[in-house]
Amino acid sequence: MSKTVESGGVHLPIEEMQLAFLIHKLRNEFGYMESSKTNIPKDNNNEIMPLYTYPCYEWINSIDWSGADVFEYGSGYSSYFWKRKEVNLYGVDDNDEWITHENVILEKNLEKYPNIINKINKKFDVIIIDGVVRYDCVSFAVNKIKSSGMIILDNSDWHKSTKELLDKENFIPIHFHGFKPIHVDSETTSCYLGKDFNRKAKSIIPMGGTFRKQHNTDKPFKKSIGEK
Repeated sequence: MSKTVESGGVHLPIEEMQLAFLIHKLRNEFGYMESSKTNIPKDNNNEIMPLYTYPCYEWINSIDWSGADVFEYGSGYSSYFWKRKEVNLYGVDDNDEWITHENVILEKNLEKYPNIINKINKKFDVIIIDGVVRYDCVSFAVNKIKSSGMIILDNSDWHKSTKELLDKENFIPIHFHGFKPIHVDSETTSCYLGKDFNRKAKSIIPMGGTFRKQHNTDKPFKKSIGEK
């Protein structure tokens, strides 16, 4: 028999109570409700965020990217996020509605689209593949990323062949599975780290998480059991 709990005089099965708490967190502590209302992806601080999965966004958002060189295949809401990170932002898009800053190049010829990155005479700390063309952008991104850089492929679960191209390269892949704003499916945003990538996250407390005191076992073993 399912255990029940009482809340406000109402008895509910514990699984229903726990589900209600999870839904409350998603609605209010992840920014999901506001994102759905406005159709603009926003985080728990009401800041515009990329349509990456929440776990990927939390990790990327916690890193200091100041001064980084970033190129986006596909501009949009993510551009607002990267500009907020005080990066040197460049990009290409095929739709003039998504030209969100002065360094986005409009290219409607999709055969020329992947090569636009070569118009910028530098290598990049971050390259995002999240536009109308993806598979053909991989080889250009690989040639233009720093050894300490990172390539982000959004919707890698939908773009299996593009993912497999990146898998063949000398990167460390991290696949962030989970939900994202506005969408209702669990999806995947993948980050491919160069061999010299060394940027550290400043915090690992997630959205909807709770700051907790240090656990008594978070110390050398002898001290954790009270020995001197």
